[in-house]
Amino acid sequence: MAGDGRRFCARCAQRLEAERTGPSCPRCAESVAPFELSEGLCGWCRKRPPRVTATVRVGSYGPALGQLVRAYKYHERPDLETVLSDWLTTAVQQASWFDRIEGVTSVPTHWMRSLTRSFHPAGVIASAVAQQIGLPYLPLLHRVRSGPHQIGLSYTDRVKNVHGAFALRKGIALRKARVLLIDDVKTTGATLGECVKILLRGGASEVYGAVVAQAGWRGALGGPITTA
Repeated sequence: MAGDGRRFCARCAQRLEAERTGPSCPRCAESVAPFELSEGLCGWCRKRPPRVTATVRVGSYGPALGQLVRAYKYHERPDLETVLSDWLTTAVQQASWFDRIEGVTSVPTHWMRSLTRSFHPAGVIASAVAQQIGLPYLPLLHRVRSGPHQIGLSYTDRVKNVHGAFALRKGIALRKARVLLIDDVKTTGATLGECVKILLRGGASEVYGAVVAQAGWRGALGGPITTA
C-alpha cells in the first residue's frame, strides 16, 4: 500500500473495494454467498440468533483491509484512524436502523493491556464515529478481568474466555436506550455478544453493532481460530 492513508496503489484499491462491497448478513456481518440469505439472515443467525439487533461492517478481514487494521492497531499508524473511522461512519449512516441509535459505546479493554499499548483502537474509532454522526460517545462498559487473547482459541473457548469479563460502569442506567456498540475486528462474535448481553441486562432496549472488519471463521469451527 502507498500514500498518506487515503491513496492506495491500484492493486490494493481493487482488493479493498472487493472486501468492502462483498455481501454480508445484516444481523452478524459475516460474509455470505450471493444467495445464502433467507428471511434476511444467514443460516447461522436463523439457527442461533445473536443478541445484537443488527451489525454493519466496513468489510471482510481480507489481505487488504486486514493489513490496514493490523497497521493501525499494532504499528501505531494514526493516519489510518481517519480512513477507518470514515468508512465505518458511512456504513453506520447507510444502515436502515441509523435513526434509531441514541449513543455510541465500544468494547473495552482491560487496564493491564493499556500498559503495553498507547491507545485503545476500538475506543478511538468509536469516539470518532460518534463525533461524525453527532451522538455522544459513552464508555458504558469496563472489563473486570483479563484473560488469554482470543487468537488461537476455538469458538467454545472464546465464549468461555469472555464469559463474565465485562460489566457496566458504576452509576450507569440505560433506561431502554438504543445503543451502538463498536469494535475493530469481529471474528466469532463471542466478545461482542458478551458486551451486548451486559448492555441489555443494564436496561438497553436495542443494541446494534458496527465493526471495521469481520473475519471469516466458520470453516474453523471446533479448531483454533487464528484471527483476532
